[in-house]
Amino acid sequence: MHYLILSLLFVTSFSLLAKSDHPLVSDYPGASIYHHAVSNYTDVVIPQHKVTNDKAFSGVTVTGKQTGHIYRIQGEHSALHIAENYLDVVKRLNAKLLLLCRSDCGRSFSTKLIHELHWSSSIFGNLSDFSSFDKEHYYILAQLGPDDAPTYLQWFIKQASGDTVELGQIITEPQQLQLGLVKVFEDAITPEPMPSPAATSLGPDQAKGGDHPLISRYSGAKLTHSKVTEHTEVRLATGIADEHRQVPQLVLAGKSTLLHYEASKDQSTLQIFRNYQQALENAGFKLIFSCEHQACGDNQLALLWQGSPERNRFKGYLTNSNSARDDYRMLTAYKTVHEQDIYLSVAVKKHNEYSNVDIAHDIIELSTIQTNRVSIDTAYLQNELSRSGKVVLHGLHFASDSATLLPESADSLKVIAAYLTQHAEQAFYVVGHTDNSGSHSHNIQLSKARADSILQALVKQGIKADRLLAEGVGAMSPQQHNGNAGGKAINRRVELVLR
Repeated sequence: MHYLILSLLFVTSFSLLAKSDHPLVSDYPGASIYHHAVSNYTDVVIPQHKVTNDKAFSGVTVTGKQTGHIYRIQGEHSALHIAENYLDVVKRLNAKLLLLCRSDCGRSFSTKLIHELHWSSSIFGNLSDFSSFDKEHYYILAQLGPDDAPTYLQWFIKQASGDTVELGQIITEPQQLQLGLVKVFEDAITPEPMPSPAATSLGPDQAKGGDHPLISRYSGAKLTHSKVTEHTEVRLATGIADEHRQVPQLVLAGKSTLLHYEASKDQSTLQIFRNYQQALENAGFKLIFSCEHQACGDNQLALLWQGSPERNRFKGYLTNSNSARDDYRMLTAYKTVHEQDIYLSVAVKKHNEYSNVDIAHDIIELSTIQTNRVSIDTAYLQNELSRSGKVVLHGLHFASDSATLLPESADSLKVIAAYLTQHAEQAFYVVGHTDNSGSHSHNIQLSKARADSILQALVKQGIKADRLLAEGVGAMSPQQHNGNAGGKAINRRVELVLR
């Protein structure tokens, strides 16, 4: 079918198209563009029916190129006359009329429909009340082209104040997702430092340092912030916040690379996020966690970093705060590359249709941490308990797959007992942890037995038994990934937790 550039009145009234009009349908004579936006490969909702008797709104999500306009038409033009002209457009295009409202879509119809337009909700926000408007209003939905690749046309028409009619238009065209825009350079991780691969066709950066050598930026993005720390603690989400506003997480120590990029505003978070998913999957990364839009919940990053000295880690360029309604997506992934454990998180967010897309890479290269140090001191215990209410008891050693304490644990037990003596008002859980080797029931039993052994050893040094309660959680609360020997060693531990 040949698409026509149509006048909305008569052939004699044909007017030249403004540069920002959609080429399929011209503006209404005398109309002026109040707002317009274009977004590639983005979701839009196609309603299925009117809303009557408080029936729940339902719609179908369609992905493609979205072109939105709001026109204002002044003069002696009625909303009915304008609506009839757009119905004539549907007829002349030989399109299928899917839904027509003549002031009867239902009071909540437009509010719910506009609320679902993530890509341009602010543009169409002033039309969110058009179906509850006390003056006449119309909604037209039509489908053009084949069913396997349709184009959808939506028009919102309302009689505004005085002699002004407001007209909203959304045209949704089929569009194929473009992939292959993110590259992974696995060979760049070697025992010896080497320069990052040269990037091509990237805009000028605002920050120094360039990309991490493992993974490129999204094609066309520019680097705006870079922070590299040789050894620090990083939190990566493994789930969304629970009812207690706690985010399941990995707490990792090593070299941290935090990068922020901006991609152009005509790119969608969906296309960017799918590129990262595909690139990481093709490179053999294991996806630990991902979420999109409402599935991420509210304030995911803020809750992840709550209580940490770096609680404002992303403030100023990604923002720790996100609403479940935001155009927001994130993932956490893992891989061992050349015997180096690499974890990374990618977060993608677009504030509104006028803003660039924010992309954050949070990459951690794990350090080899000695978990068998013989001694600890009371200052370490005090600092950790003050900071997080719990502390890992280093320097405690057990026989393999046993709760029997080895003699080299003696020095650490003396330090722990000295701290407990100095802070006699405090009570604690003694919590045993294992790696994921063996069955769940065995690990629970072993972790509880090891916690009991520590409790009894402290009681022998004069600590009152009623201050301590021993429990075991097996492998259910790891500090690091159990997929390698280093992670397993760190996860085998006993902690003191304030009661």
